[in-house]
Amino acid sequence: MEIEKAINELFYRLRHTIKTEISIKTNTRRKLKPINENSTIGEQIKYYRMQQDIKQTDLGLKLGFSESTIKNLENNELKLVDINLIKKVLKELNIEDKILINDEYIKFLLNNPCKQIKNIRGTLNMSRQEFANVLDVSITSVRRWENGNNHISREKYNKLKMELLQN
Repeated sequence: MEIEKAINELFYRLRHTIKTEISIKTNTRRKLKPINENSTIGEQIKYYRMQQDIKQTDLGLKLGFSESTIKNLENNELKLVDINLIKKVLKELNIEDKILINDEYIKFLLNNPCKQIKNIRGTLNMSRQEFANVLDVSITSVRRWENGNNHISREKYNKLKMELLQN
């Protein structure tokens, strides 16, 4: 097991240097915890990954992420949601049409958040500075959100819902 982990880490570090294609096949059978309409996106990803008998390490290597990143995604422990990671995982596992996204914040991030923020600000007839002041962020943050250079945190999204969208 130690050797396998060392080899995986080596390949992860060399992934940009070595051109290779990774094919993932194993024969391990695990008991899967069932999912339902209340399951988080992470729980659903874990279910389908395990159903396909793919290890977190192998999935991470194939997509250019670490095993811990995949683990944190599946356990909802990511401090910032990486939408590109979610999209890549869904595509790699071929489960885009199977996932039920019951998290408003992730739905928001997957549905063109730049345009949504611009539209919200426009509907409220607020300048970037006014919008930033209400959310306790800098005008630069608002500009980055609208240009797609960064995305709004869950905390600021919740504040946006409470402060601006309830009125």
